[in-house]
Amino acid sequence: MADKTPLLSDELTEAQKVLLLGLKQHPGYLVFELMLGAACKRATEDVIKLDPIEEGYERKLKALQSKARERNEFSLLVLKSIDWHSQGVAIEKREQKEEPEQNRIVKGLK
Repeated sequence: MADKTPLLSDELTEAQKVLLLGLKQHPGYLVFELMLGAACKRATEDVIKLDPIEEGYERKLKALQSKARERNEFSLLVLKSIDWHSQGVAIEKREQKEEPEQNRIVKGLK
């Protein structure tokens, strides 16, 4: 069973996490996601295109399925790791922006 822990979960600095958040918010990031999806789709299509009559079908099928599975798992691991690190930064920024509620009675006296 594959390890579901995000990549570099305990190794990135706050500055690196902020960089990942910036990457995720960049318009080109959507293209990056599309490319990973296309790579996964291509590997899956290769499995489907394999001709069952072809010699060595079983061996080739196992190899292509393994390739497709690995590519899908890799892509998801990278994307989910970016999300995981970015969420931590986003939560920290929100907490920093929130000001503690002031005493309304004291505030009204000023």
